Amino acid sequence: MPKNKNAFIRYRIIDGALRNKFKKFPSKQELIDACNGLGKVSARTIDGDIYDMKFDEELGYFAPIEYDRKQRGYYYTDKDYSINNLPLKQEDLYALEFACSLLKQFEGIEPITQFVQSVEKIEEYVNLRNVFGNDDFLQVIETEKGLSQKGNEFLNPLLLSIKEHKAVMMHYQGYNHTEIKHYEIHPYALKEYRNRWYVIGKLTSKNNIQTFALERIKQLLPTQQNFERDKNFSPAEYFKYSFGISVNNLIAQEIELQFHPSEAPYIKSMPLHQTQKIEIDNEQEFRITLHVILSYELTAQILSYGNKVKVIRPKTLQQEILNQLKTALKQYK
Repeated sequence: MPKNKNAFIRYRIIDGALRNKFKKFPSKQELIDACNGLGKVSARTIDGDIYDMKFDEELGYFAPIEYDRKQRGYYYTDKDYSINNLPLKQEDLYALEFACSLLKQFEGIEPITQFVQSVEKIEEYVNLRNVFGNDDFLQVIETEKGLSQKGNEFLNPLLLSIKEHKAVMMHYQGYNHTEIKHYEIHPYALKEYRNRWYVIGKLTSKNNIQTFALERIKQLLPTQQNFERDKNFSPAEYFKYSFGISVNNLIAQEIELQFHPSEAPYIKSMPLHQTQKIEIDNEQEFRITLHVILSYELTAQILSYGNKVKVIRPKTLQQEILNQLKTALKQYK
């Protein structure tokens, strides 16, 4: 087993870098930079980690790592290999059970909740695999997969910048824009929404908080410019009334939605938002209220219910949905 928890984390980081389809053949320096969020990591440490991943019998990875002199970087000779594909040992299962029970004590507390959910998903995966066995498992289970991995290579550099309070220079191309713009940003936090990652921070040229999609970043360069984080900023508070990732200093409003009663079990078991309140629940209708910011994501969610939902208020949202439906209907005439 790994000598310490940092070694175990480094193995995962190295494994992720070697499997990154958007940045193949990472150099030793790039592996060092990726692991530096765990403290100072030397070239000798990375050499030792690669050796252990390849040859350490107790670890049991036997990772097919090689160095390509032409590309000046490392790669897996087996493109489908990952240390995550290896079966877990009994002591690993005990460790997972312990971690899950420990984290469950903090359920409901941000940002611990996201880790509780991650461990629970792993625990479910392991339990199912134990029931069916390695061969049969993949024949009966289909997991949800994130289709977008673009921009994920910026996660580690941004986390390091957030930790060290260092500004970064970002070359960014917004959605539906052909021009690449250049920003110096003070990164405050990262947020995942529907398998896409976003960075939240302040631009040095402006004083307001903004959100940027990692998949739209063309280049990210570190700087030596320190910044002082706004002490009043809290990710949980900032996104408290957002539906998705849209905030933009807008004011939250009371939204009232009327659903067909057949939708009630789904919406009660998985609320649309943390502010959801049930107003009417009978055989004729199911009605809820939300206290959220009006956004594209909210409109898209409402439209996804088709004729099973009606916006009661506010009138501005009702009109927006009506306009969208009229526009969609014209495409079929």
